[in-house]
Amino acid sequence: MKIVKLRLNETVCYLIPVENKYLLIDTGYEKHKHLFRKRLRDLNISVNDLAYVLLTHHHDDHCGLLNEIKAHNPACKIIMHAKAIPHLQKGKDDLANCKYINAGVGMMMKTVKRFNKKWDFAFPPYEVRSNDIVIERETALKTIGIKIPGKIIYTPGHTDDSIALLLDNGICFTGDAASNMLRFMGTRYCVIFMADLNQYYKNWERLIAEKAKMIYPAHGKPFKIEKLKNNLYKNKEERMIRVED
Repeated sequence: MKIVKLRLNETVCYLIPVENKYLLIDTGYEKHKHLFRKRLRDLNISVNDLAYVLLTHHHDDHCGLLNEIKAHNPACKIIMHAKAIPHLQKGKDDLANCKYINAGVGMMMKTVKRFNKKWDFAFPPYEVRSNDIVIERETALKTIGIKIPGKIIYTPGHTDDSIALLLDNGICFTGDAASNMLRFMGTRYCVIFMADLNQYYKNWERLIAEKAKMIYPAHGKPFKIEKLKNNLYKNKEERMIRVED
């Protein structure tokens, strides 16, 4: 199975062939609309070639182009967890109870926001359409009509609506349920902020138990599952600091 990486600056999206079309994992920010179209053109792929978008969670760097895609390709089905619906309708990241993974990351993010005052964690609100696919539990792709050997699993921790795609061959598209960025700041393969660190690590335990082999995160390069095994529970709740909206 050929996996196509679609890098949209901060966010890495992925294309998986399904029959004569593609399943896209996440969309990136709204501001990257033109870059998104350029990346597709470079691959000789049209927005109309997208049969599905799997939304790993509702954050602005993952769902920003949902409306853009649906406007040009109404037949495209958006796959999401049921808990994503109210967040998508609101059009803003839910940061309630979220904490940065450590004080260093928190200070860095405060500096970034100080010089980027337009960044408000908002995105175009999205209303679920009749042809979208809403899941509430572990779901095999074949049960929702997708001919790819794998399943969608629920991975709360970063957000309450987070899901991941685990293929039968051991490849797992985690969204932000694991990450490979800012490791020099002690992230240890965690995303930079989350709502529930303990639950986040329980997801890692599950991926290990499910015999995942390669992690394809939304931020950074793919890496082997051993990185999660070696960093399990290394970050501590007492070192985290509150995210300010």
